[in-house]
Amino acid sequence: MVSHVAVSIIIIAIVIAALILTGQYANPIVAIPSMAIVGFISYRIGYVIYKTRGRNFFTYVGKIGKAIENIPKGGEGYVMIEGELWKAIAEEPISEGDKVIVTKMEGLKLRVKRYIENDKNQTFGA
Repeated sequence: MVSHVAVSIIIIAIVIAALILTGQYANPIVAIPSMAIVGFISYRIGYVIYKTRGRNFFTYVGKIGKAIENIPKGGEGYVMIEGELWKAIAEEPISEGDKVIVTKMEGLKLRVKRYIENDKNQTFGA
């Protein structure tokens, strides 16, 4: 997947290179609209960076998965979340094949508990 920032930088580089190679960088009819476009793209890049800064796109809190093995309360075991195998710490005893829900991330380990389909009161840690 190509980053939006990379695409914008490539577009800016192409516009500047085209102006220099064609000798039109001194012509105001070409240069002013070109620099307006480059300025707008630069503004959008800055805006996207500002808005997405500090956001954790890779959080698993609230995601539902499946236990790969039996995990005792407070013990470690493996769970499958979105097709990825994660080491997890169980907040309650979990049997192999049980659905689990992630309540907290601790580094590269997930805290999980058994998922109850109709339980609206499941809480998650920060």
